[in-house]
Amino acid sequence: MFDNNNRYIIQDYHKKPTFASFLPGLNGIHGIPVWCFYVNRGQGITSFGLEDKDHALMEFYPAHQAYQRTKRMGFRTFMKVNGVYTEAFTRDAYDKEMRIGMNDLTIREENTDLNLEITVKYYTLPSEELGGLVRQVYICNKGSQRASIEVLDGMAEMLPYGIDWQSMKVEGQTSKAWMEVLNHETGIPYCKMRVSTDDIAEVKEVEGGNFGFAFASSGEVLPAVINQEHIFGYENSLENPLCFQEKSLSELLEGKQIAQNILPCCFFALEREILPGETCSFVEVFGQSKNQTLLKRLYEKTLQPDYFKNKEAKSYEITMQLTDRIATKTASKSFDLYCRQTYLDNVLRGGCPMILGGNKLFYLYSRKHGDVERDYNFFRILPEFYTQGNGNFRDVNQNRRSDVQFSPFVREANIKMFYNCIQIDGYNPLGIEKTTYHMPGEETSFTPGQFYQELADAYPGQEMKIEEMFHQKMAQAESDCKTSYMEGYWSDHWTYNLDLVESYLTIYPEKEESLLFQDNTYLYKQAAVTLLPRKKRYVHTMQGIRQYHYLKKNPQGDKKEYLEEENGRKVTSTLAEKLFLICVVKTAALDLNGMGIEMEGGKPGWYDALNGLPGLLGSSMCETYELARNLSFLLSALEKYDRKLSVPQELMNLVVKMVDAQTTEDMLTRWNLVNDAKEAYWESTCGCLSGNKAIIIREEAVRILKVFQTAVIMGIEKALEIGHGISPAYFSYEVLAYEEDAFGILPTEVKAKMLPYFLEGPVRFLKLDMNREKKYRLYQQVKDSGLYDRALGMYKVNASLEQESYEIGRARAFTPGWLENESIWLHMEYKYLLELLKSGLYDAFTGDFQRAAIPFQKEERYGRSILENSSFIASSANPDPKLHGRGFVARLSGSTAEFVQMWQIMMFGEKPFRVLDGTLTLALQPFLPAYLIDEQREVQAAFLGSIPVVYHLENQQDYIPGNYSVKKYIITRKNREVIEICGEKLQGSIVEEIREEGVDGIEVYL
Repeated sequence: MFDNNNRYIIQDYHKKPTFASFLPGLNGIHGIPVWCFYVNRGQGITSFGLEDKDHALMEFYPAHQAYQRTKRMGFRTFMKVNGVYTEAFTRDAYDKEMRIGMNDLTIREENTDLNLEITVKYYTLPSEELGGLVRQVYICNKGSQRASIEVLDGMAEMLPYGIDWQSMKVEGQTSKAWMEVLNHETGIPYCKMRVSTDDIAEVKEVEGGNFGFAFASSGEVLPAVINQEHIFGYENSLENPLCFQEKSLSELLEGKQIAQNILPCCFFALEREILPGETCSFVEVFGQSKNQTLLKRLYEKTLQPDYFKNKEAKSYEITMQLTDRIATKTASKSFDLYCRQTYLDNVLRGGCPMILGGNKLFYLYSRKHGDVERDYNFFRILPEFYTQGNGNFRDVNQNRRSDVQFSPFVREANIKMFYNCIQIDGYNPLGIEKTTYHMPGEETSFTPGQFYQELADAYPGQEMKIEEMFHQKMAQAESDCKTSYMEGYWSDHWTYNLDLVESYLTIYPEKEESLLFQDNTYLYKQAAVTLLPRKKRYVHTMQGIRQYHYLKKNPQGDKKEYLEEENGRKVTSTLAEKLFLICVVKTAALDLNGMGIEMEGGKPGWYDALNGLPGLLGSSMCETYELARNLSFLLSALEKYDRKLSVPQELMNLVVKMVDAQTTEDMLTRWNLVNDAKEAYWESTCGCLSGNKAIIIREEAVRILKVFQTAVIMGIEKALEIGHGISPAYFSYEVLAYEEDAFGILPTEVKAKMLPYFLEGPVRFLKLDMNREKKYRLYQQVKDSGLYDRALGMYKVNASLEQESYEIGRARAFTPGWLENESIWLHMEYKYLLELLKSGLYDAFTGDFQRAAIPFQKEERYGRSILENSSFIASSANPDPKLHGRGFVARLSGSTAEFVQMWQIMMFGEKPFRVLDGTLTLALQPFLPAYLIDEQREVQAAFLGSIPVVYHLENQQDYIPGNYSVKKYIITRKNREVIEICGEKLQGSIVEEIREEGVDGIEVYL
């Protein structure tokens, strides 16, 4: 299953069901990322490029086309062996294998007719100022006779630099008029558009180019062929290389090549004699350069001895060093390697934290997911050093949830960032843009990569000086948190912020009071759009009253980044005050029955595929459970710490009216009173605030929050009764009667309808504080419901939607068992497993985790590497039995965030650091299933991302917190001093020393 470098091996990949994946494009801090997608057809690579789809070298196609086209339009290897023609990786009869590494891909074929073994390895070029894909080809003579070979190897089609994705799709034929290839006669073709193709007065010459070059193992530069016609002749389907078949290689190379008005190929030619047992090899580089000077510089570097050997080693080293933060050793090798792969993929969405200038937290590598299966996303990865990309609020937030546990230096940075994104209305922008910086007093912003490049251009070859100047400036620079509204307001985004707080407190529990009450520099994003009052949201349709209008442009929305007071000062608060605001405005969003939180922003919650539910006056219990959790958290903090709250007077006005409204028993009347107050609040806060503050003493704040908590709990109990014990997720509302006037429509009688069960309901409900028996009853009920797929032993994202209207959203239109309709949506299933673990339901978790977790799947059923997650697994509800259990849409799933948190709890316990009797303590309390314990009875893991911890166990059994005791800790300090401490927990200076990553290792005896 694995080779010596822990690459996952798939035998006869070409005969297996199709799957798609990608190289991560991690080329180091001082490297340029390359996106590169591959499939298990042909020679693997289906498309690659830099930055985005508009900067491709090999054209981007969605998965269903990629599976069909890769064998013909991807990389090709044409050979004549002793005069006999063959094409590598095309004959189904030959044995083939694919080896998937974290940062590389290898394919191999055994040609038994010609006694050849052909191996191709791909990796992206690390630590260079240009981005490129390296392709290494090895041809081994396995026979007993000398083999005389002629080879043409390369890309059947290479896009020129300067043509965007849309133009290639729609106007590809016309666009050929701009195309040219320079320098092909030197063996380094440089393919580009001559000028920009925009139909405007300002015409710009294109300097950049897409390039390729190749060397034989002897160092010989291989000649390039750029005309498809030179190879394929009249066979313009590119199926058979007629000219290569009919002519010798030398004859083919003698022909004059046309370099203009063509869509070129990029092949390289080689002739060799290979003795029995010997291997002929060559290496190709395909990439993109801003100009020919940079390309020349790279080319000269590649002439150095062992250049590619060192680059291959560096590529491997980058991902190994990155994933050392989750280094794990258990009885299951697949689990251990899966931990690394999952942490890597979590980094790809959330980013890898690092410190610049000694004091600036920066996230490297982050990007919005997008690949051949996620063809709907237009991803972007900056082609610069210190690379980063854009992302969505929900994705980035969740994927950074556990960062402080892997990298304690992150501290409260993510808490600050994501709470600062929350607006005065409780909503937030969707887009998280690249991080930029500016110098104090200056308006011009820059990315770290841009600034580093400026220094590199100014001081060529002076790396030490560049590094020094770079970090000096970054130390002084101020960070910009850029966001973009994009579209709508999702009802769930705010719910992930408290997770960041709770993660922080597992590492810094003694800082809870200062975190919540001392830092009063939290900000409020200025809203780009504001919500419409409820009368303006409703419309008449043939089906009845619907809610189709939600938002209007805020005239002040594009004037300021953050909300201000009338005097021009930014509105600020403490974290506790911001939590108070969230509790208020979300309580104000409870639906007409006081149960779910309304989708008044026009978008649903986590379950995007219920896109029609807002139109049905939909509401979500998932957010209500989270509101109850937020209320409980803030109440607990206020009961611990005697602190006042200072809130905007506008918010206090809303609070007073909401508290008064709670005395009204009629739910519709209460709903109208609260919404009247809320809409007045929206109107008074959309531009700026008065600056007047209301001081709320602790006792009053607790009283207010308990009033809201009572209302929320009543709504939850009402919903649970409707759900017959299983916590409901969503409701829709039918308007039975209404009033209409010049201002719009107002419902006067409604009927609630619970949607079928969704796994998200129990997931969110299990977060609430209740006894273990109650949680276990819910677990049993879920397992007995339509949410459980008995055939697979997994949990579906929802029960059957067969009886629902198509109006609820695209989920209803999807085939059951596919996408977000009754599939095993891995992110939500992992959320459920996480909550079982956090709830202390260890027996339930142990079995379910082994059945559902990806590293324990059978490859034959899963259909791809069991080290890689999928967005969803086709469930047994799907009408095609062949699909059941197969994973689709690779890797960049929120499931990674859930798994790394599960890993933290399994390896170290939920709250390793605690304050007991005023003293900071550390107690490692792992939960270790027996199937992860080997015969040596040792389990190893990296604590805080850097400290090796070894557990010495007495037996191969489940180790459940509370059912075992810790005998002693043996700690190795940085100075090699070894200390032994007996007992369950550590306290005193050694705890701080460990938290500051000041020890080399910990051994724990259970």
